[in-house]
Amino acid sequence: MRQPMASPPSQHDPVTSLGKWLFVPDRRNIAGDVRVGYLSCNGERVVLQHCSRLLADFVRTIRQLEEDFAARCGVDPAGAGCHV
Repeated sequence: MRQPMASPPSQHDPVTSLGKWLFVPDRRNIAGDVRVGYLSCNGERVVLQHCSRLLADFVRTIRQLEEDFAARCGVDPAGAGCHV
């Protein structure tokens, strides 16, 4: 079974902390050129040529699950220790 394609890069995906790593998702400039996302930690950069969009989708999904859970519990996701 084939997996659906990852969503196109969005200028609205924020830079996200993933443990000690920082995830910088794909960025599209005004001309439509895409800068591929990467992980960064202590000056080291790992370019995610083939999986940046998938990781951005995963981060979005986790963030949505945290927000939904926090809403059901009646707490603020940031104040409840919910972090991607």
